[in-house]
Amino acid sequence: MHVVTVPARRNTPAQDAGAQAPPGLEAHWSQARAALLAAVAPAQRPLVAALLRQPLRGGRGLRMWLRLLATQGPPLPPSLPEVLIHVYLNDPEAVPLHDCAGCGLAVPVRPGWLGYEGEPQRVYFPACPHCGGHTGLHAYWSNPGRGERVR
Repeated sequence: MHVVTVPARRNTPAQDAGAQAPPGLEAHWSQARAALLAAVAPAQRPLVAALLRQPLRGGRGLRMWLRLLATQGPPLPPSLPEVLIHVYLNDPEAVPLHDCAGCGLAVPVRPGWLGYEGEPQRVYFPACPHCGGHTGLHAYWSNPGRGERVR
């Protein structure tokens, strides 16, 4: 029997130097993840949680949305429409590139062949599934009256 030995995993130079995440960063990400999962319908929550934990199994759009929530703090309603989460669970290419001009909810699109900057291949929600507002690229952040339609 031939035994293969695998070298022990080495730390990165930053890890060897004792680098740590800035104070509160881990808690900040945990809070964003908890808020997102709390807003997801109970029937969808286990699968969403699993995709956030296991990046090799899909869920890129959900992780991008989590990153957006943790870094930019766009509005998140107390409960998310199931149809919205359904898109992320069923289209591995769906990513949160559009948002609602009224409530700020990030909504998924399927990027086109030009990538994230070009016209999307598929727009799932021309109207927000939460409040009915107009959606589009930077619709919330470029709307001077943003937040007026939040429900």
